[in-house]
Amino acid sequence: MGVQAGSQRERVEARLMLLFRRPLEAVRPVADGNGALLKKGLDLDSAVRYRDALARCGCDSVIEEDSVLPVARATLAEYATLLQAQLQALDPGRRWQFIAADSELFGVPGPASPYPLELLVPLERMYQEWLAATPAASEDLLRYTAGMVLMGNTPGMVEEAARHLLPTVRNSAERGQAMLAAARGYSPLLFRPLCEGLEVGLVYQRGSVVHRVAQAHLDAWDMNEEAAFEAAFANLRARSSLPLQSSPQGVFGGLWDDGYDSSRMLLPELFSGLVSHGRPVAMVPTRGLLMVCSDKNDIALEAMLKAAIDAMREEKMLTPRMLRLVDGRWQPFVPAALSRRLNSLAKYAESNDYRLQKELLKARTAASGQDLYVATYMVGKTGPEQRRTSACTWTRGVPSLLPKTDLLCFTDPASGAPPITVSWDEALPVIGALLQRTDDCPPRYLADGFPNALQLAQLAEYAAAARRAAQELARAQAAAHAQEHAPTVILAPARPAWYSLRTVLGRWADAKSAHAR
Repeated sequence: MGVQAGSQRERVEARLMLLFRRPLEAVRPVADGNGALLKKGLDLDSAVRYRDALARCGCDSVIEEDSVLPVARATLAEYATLLQAQLQALDPGRRWQFIAADSELFGVPGPASPYPLELLVPLERMYQEWLAATPAASEDLLRYTAGMVLMGNTPGMVEEAARHLLPTVRNSAERGQAMLAAARGYSPLLFRPLCEGLEVGLVYQRGSVVHRVAQAHLDAWDMNEEAAFEAAFANLRARSSLPLQSSPQGVFGGLWDDGYDSSRMLLPELFSGLVSHGRPVAMVPTRGLLMVCSDKNDIALEAMLKAAIDAMREEKMLTPRMLRLVDGRWQPFVPAALSRRLNSLAKYAESNDYRLQKELLKARTAASGQDLYVATYMVGKTGPEQRRTSACTWTRGVPSLLPKTDLLCFTDPASGAPPITVSWDEALPVIGALLQRTDDCPPRYLADGFPNALQLAQLAEYAAAARRAAQELARAQAAAHAQEHAPTVILAPARPAWYSLRTVLGRWADAKSAHAR
């Protein structure tokens, strides 16, 4: 049934809006006397009541019979197509995929989506409710369902969310990139810090689709963060009954092969009594690989590092670092024999993270009209040992977003003086008040000023002391080398750290990636 009405009295607009719970645009034609379809999907008794209510408002109305064909024969795939059309009308930028095997729709938000959630939508229950509705009510139900879907509040998602949550170990930079890529309405992803560069997040996995969980998901599911993490850890433990298996070199690994091997580093019971002496050391170079050995087993540590490098060449890198379990917490661990290679791997990973971040930051600052320079994270070899070292440049008069690096180079082009290069840790107590930490991951600092003359003088003293220390080390190494080898090799006088860094950076574009070296 449907009720159609017309009237010539504008004073009834407010009463019509209240009666039919429609905006002014929908009821104005009725008040103007032009007629409009105001209510669909009514039984006869309800239609009569609405007609009488319209009469009391001074509007003539008629009851029309529905002529829409029944929809009971529509298939689930056809329903998915109809629902997708309504979803696209509300959120045009979102990309939808119908997963027939699981009877689900999966939607990825676009750059300007007002609902910034990845959504996995179980269709079966909604499909059955739609079939049970009257033909006239089916269109309203589709619109209502689409609105609820975009808020993450659908049958199956709310009631079964806890069953499909799992913890995931992720690089912190990945969340930072997601924050920058979101154009508006971004809902923060849930995370908890794990250790340097790593954090624990939540994913919702159902069938073949996996997506990160944001705060907006919990709000839609009426679930608090603590309950969500508890459910996720319980689900992970339930699928982690297999113990870690040892290799001949003494490296332990898992046989789960489900893409959540790295997440098992969050389960301390897996490492209890695993190594007979020393402490457990873990590497999670990719999400699907967890390796553990003793910090006292040099052969195992070497084998684990080689396996990690091979894995990172084949799959997306998670972290190249070694982590040691101390009092229930994972902490960075750098064996002396592997220090050089681990440092090179860490600098490669950081350089890649900062490169991706810089591209996103440049796009954001350009779109917002900000006059900010996004400083480059540079890597070169410095010192007698030619150790890979990161650096960035802070230039007078150039508001900048600086990455966190080993060295900080202060330059004043107008003065003509060479740059003053000091370690970040030494510079921070002197110029920390001039830097403002942003919420970016990896970390950035807003530098909107420049050190004064007194501060620059103090920084120059630090730089000179560092050069003297480098020269003394070079002389000591030359003397030791002369005693062990003949003929004597005389090293050239040590150059300032900033000179070596700049020279190497000039060849950086043609260099191989650090982890390949």
